[in-house]
Amino acid sequence: MQKELLYRYFSGAASDAERHEIRRWVEASDENRSIYMTERKFYDIVNMLDTDDSVSDRLLMNPARGSRLRIWVGRVAAAAVAVLLTLGIQMHTGSKADIQLPMQQISVPPGQRLNIVLADGTSVWLNSNSTLRFPGAFIGKERHVYIDGEAYFAVAEDREKPFTLGTGHGNVKVTGTKFNVDAYGSSSDFSVSLVEGSVNFDSGSRVYSLTPGNCLSRTDAGTFIMGDVQPERLEWVNGIMSFRQLPLSEIIARFEKYYGVSVDMRRTDIADVRFSGKFYLDEGIEQALNTLRHDIQFEYESDKANRRIIIK
Repeated sequence: MQKELLYRYFSGAASDAERHEIRRWVEASDENRSIYMTERKFYDIVNMLDTDDSVSDRLLMNPARGSRLRIWVGRVAAAAVAVLLTLGIQMHTGSKADIQLPMQQISVPPGQRLNIVLADGTSVWLNSNSTLRFPGAFIGKERHVYIDGEAYFAVAEDREKPFTLGTGHGNVKVTGTKFNVDAYGSSSDFSVSLVEGSVNFDSGSRVYSLTPGNCLSRTDAGTFIMGDVQPERLEWVNGIMSFRQLPLSEIIARFEKYYGVSVDMRRTDIADVRFSGKFYLDEGIEQALNTLRHDIQFEYESDKANRRIIIK
């Protein structure tokens, strides 16, 4: 697969035929999927660091520039490591009790995803419109980070230093595990899905213990219920939004959350119609809506200036 075609796909400039070609290629083998994810991560990192103009345009005009950008990104990472090493040296020269590290923050724009690795080796996939706050290094007896949005964590194990994820609904506490949390401050929805290890969720009034395969969700009444993990809900990490017999109203709500748009749903008669399928997130909301229209009859208008869609 030519990299310039992948960059065109990531930027939304690929044709329908090219998008179809890429989907078939990605699904053909695990190796292809791995290459796709590596290039997607590279594109996202450069897109966030290179803010002077469109990274996709620059890569498409000169695909060979990608190699030089990889070297540059690598140097940025090396510089960050050097800073952490310097910080570590400074820590050993004084009392840890006197050290207060400032929190860093990273936010992912609408329609994008990003993978970062924290100072302890914890890998975090951040979904669209998500913000993660974290220290440059973890000192003391605990590791604390904060999320507003959705993220998939593969926490580096350290039983001597528990990992705590703060959300607007309570704290998720682990020592080393893999889990997904959906905790957008703009939504009353909340869930923790445990894939591996163990998790305790402290709501402030009660502590819930999860085992692999458990999903803890917040109800409309504000209480919490335990259910089973829905594997399709975790496919966003691979760039896929997947649904299984989900009402159109809930699908639209997820579109709003991911793409950062508001949807005026004027067709109340189709709100409860259920749909099963999947969309590649990089293709955008209009491509997803056009796919839905094959099974559910409706029309829509797109007001891009105000990031608003009217379904009628």
